[in-house]
Amino acid sequence: MNVVDHYSSKLSIITSIPDVRILEPDNIPISVYIQEAEDLFTWCRPDKEKLIANGLQWSLVEDLPARIDTLREAQARWQNSDLSDLEIERIWGERLPEAQELRKDLIRSLKFVFYKDNSRLDKIDRFSDGFSHAAMIQSLRGMVIFSRENIEELKTGNFDVTKIERAEVLSHELGSILSEIHSSRAGCSGSKKIRNQAYTYLKEATTEIKRHAEFVLRKDEDRRKGYASTYTRKRYQKNKNKKNKAEPDEVTE
Repeated sequence: MNVVDHYSSKLSIITSIPDVRILEPDNIPISVYIQEAEDLFTWCRPDKEKLIANGLQWSLVEDLPARIDTLREAQARWQNSDLSDLEIERIWGERLPEAQELRKDLIRSLKFVFYKDNSRLDKIDRFSDGFSHAAMIQSLRGMVIFSRENIEELKTGNFDVTKIERAEVLSHELGSILSEIHSSRAGCSGSKKIRNQAYTYLKEATTEIKRHAEFVLRKDEDRRKGYASTYTRKRYQKNKNKKNKAEPDEVTE
C-alpha cells in the first residue's frame, strides 16, 4: 500500500480526533520524529514476545508504517498549503502600500472638492481615523460610499472618479486577504490541523510502545536505550552544556 492509500484510509480516523487530544510537534521536527518512529518499528521487533506478554497489542506496532506514512503525507499537504499562505502574504505586501497611498490621496482630493462644506469635511476627517490595517480598509470602503453619494459634485470638481473604483476593489481584496492571513497565523488552517491530528495519532502509538518497553526492559539498558529519542537526548545534552558554560566557575580559597 502506498503513501496516498495510507493517508486516505486513515483520514476519517485522524480527523475524528477531538481538539482536546490534538498535540503539536513543538519540540521536535516532523522529519526527525518520522525517522525515529521508523527506527522504533525496526528496533522493537526483537522484543515482540516480551512486549506482548506485558500486554502490548502488537497490532499497534504493525500499524506504525501506516501511521508514519499518514503523517508524512499530511505534513507534505500542509507544507504545500503553507506556500499558498506565503503567496497571500506576498500579495498583501504588494497591495498594502498602494492602498495606504490611495487613502491619503482620496482624503486630500475630497477635502479639496468640499473645502467650503464643514459638514462634509467632518465626515472626510473621520476617514483619517485609525492606523490599523482594518481601519485603513474600512476608510477605503467609507470613502467609496461617500464618493458615490456625492458623485455629481465630484465630477464637476475635476475629481478622478476612477480612484473610487480602485478603492472599492482594494478594500474588498485586502479585507479578504487580511482575513486569510489572520486565519493562517492563528493556526486555523485545515491542513495544519490534519497534520497535527496525524502527528497525535502516531505519537499515541509510539508512546504506548515505549511505555511498555520502559517497564519490560528496565533491567536491560542496552535494549531499553534504543527506545529513547536520540534527538531529545542530544538536545538535552546541548542545553546542559550551554548552561554549564554560562555558570561562573566556583572560586576556591
